[in-house]
Amino acid sequence: MRRFKSTLSITVWGIVLGLGCFAGIGFAANFSDKSIGISIDLDDEFIEQTQWHGYTVFSTADSSASVMIKPVHDINMYDLRQSLKGVTKYGKAKGGSWRGDDINLNVTDTEKSASVSSGSGFLVPVKGRVSGFKVRGVLGVFSGYGDQGFVVIGVARPDYWNEWKERTRAMFESIHFIEIDYSEMITNWEQRLAGKSLAPQNPVARGPLVPQPINLCSNGTVVDEQPENTQQPTTAPTQQPVWNGTAWVTVPVAPMPRPPARWSIDPIRGKPTLVIRHGPRPQEFELEMEGDEIYVNGKPYSITENTLCQ
Repeated sequence: MRRFKSTLSITVWGIVLGLGCFAGIGFAANFSDKSIGISIDLDDEFIEQTQWHGYTVFSTADSSASVMIKPVHDINMYDLRQSLKGVTKYGKAKGGSWRGDDINLNVTDTEKSASVSSGSGFLVPVKGRVSGFKVRGVLGVFSGYGDQGFVVIGVARPDYWNEWKERTRAMFESIHFIEIDYSEMITNWEQRLAGKSLAPQNPVARGPLVPQPINLCSNGTVVDEQPENTQQPTTAPTQQPVWNGTAWVTVPVAPMPRPPARWSIDPIRGKPTLVIRHGPRPQEFELEMEGDEIYVNGKPYSITENTLCQ
């Protein structure tokens, strides 16, 4: 394959899947991720790159071609089809596109159904820009009956697309669904957060409206920060009538202490979610890692050692 002189800087692309694994199978490497239920045979020239905007990215050593994989939860295949066709709410087609996260791809032709069992998928040819660089390629959307859902984008620099067209087709034809297993994702997040404090970075709100740090203990409890030189208010015992066998008497009954809040990691709509249970309604915080940065409900948070746990 020819090598172009100007290196395409796609090495900043990537995703935190954390559960992916490689196993060589002849002229391709199989990438599978049980957290989203994908298995794909990648061309053996691809190398996994760094995390970028929720995508797992593989690119060649010379950056002439790349494959990007991103989980998409709660896929509505009909709406996505209409969006990629560019159909407006009035039923008119104006040309579809896939935009966001430094990706601007325009659909260049009609869709084709993807050959997958236990689910559905479709492919559309695209061209446009990724991270500012011109590309051509294919975008595929897949939804499985076992809650699998993901988008796969295979692109190459326009003057190298003819060399990658058939190889990209072969990779898309190898895609199939695998059973989702969240256990490793849950374990990884539990190990990452146990004994840590999460605090918002540069919060927009001020004063009492600023979100409080979340202090997670290794024993599964949550500790609230207490102002200095303050004590927990004491509650006087209540009086309760009790039958002693001969008459009703009133005895003091000390209130039971409220159990501490507890935290866990649950896959909600396929996404790792920190759930804090303390009261009738649990609190849910959607988690994401991008490189070394942690995001809570889409906002950047700092993660530090928790010194409040007993």
